[in-house]
Amino acid sequence: MDNAMVTGRMSTEKKAAGAKVLAKAGLNASQAVNLMYDKLEQEQSAEFLVRRKPEPREWESAARFLDSLYMEVNPRFEGMSRSEIRLERAKVKGLI
Repeated sequence: MDNAMVTGRMSTEKKAAGAKVLAKAGLNASQAVNLMYDKLEQEQSAEFLVRRKPEPREWESAARFLDSLYMEVNPRFEGMSRSEIRLERAKVKGLI
């Protein structure tokens, strides 16, 4: 499958704040954009991106979507800090 790049413009502050939120969830910007595009394709609508007061059924749908985003963690890295993970990956690649 070919890859395509998506470019978006935003303030540096917004990018940094968003990256912090994504990092807490174990995601990066590319993964978040891919998840958003998956949702766009699945729903065939961008309504979930528009700000308005959701209906109760929409809250239920959103909760199901969030529950579906579970990402399995490689047990090899469980309990390791990000720095320790980076070091381990560098060792495996023979960089250290």
